[in-house]
Amino acid sequence: MTKHKWINDDTDELMLALLELDNLAEARAFLGDLFTHSEIEEAAKRWKAVKMLNFGASYRKVERITGMSSATISRIKRVMEEGTGGYALMLGKLQETENRTSL
Repeated sequence: MTKHKWINDDTDELMLALLELDNLAEARAFLGDLFTHSEIEEAAKRWKAVKMLNFGASYRKVERITGMSSATISRIKRVMEEGTGGYALMLGKLQETENRTSL
């Protein structure tokens, strides 16, 4: 994995704290304290855009549904294609979970 400028001891501690969350209620409590409601909602919109783009939705449809700018959507798509692979990793994990629960 590429070392990014934002990776340091403090951000690693945050990532490790996230790994300790056991369920949705804990995630809501921790993230609700850590971030503003606006920050959480913006991150949720970005994640929705990732899922929509992964499914093949057009930029225009993503823009209409999320209210995000085409520039932001374009950046998300570029990160999906050229980033560190985090989006693809999480999409794959969620797909695996969905497959297991639908058996």
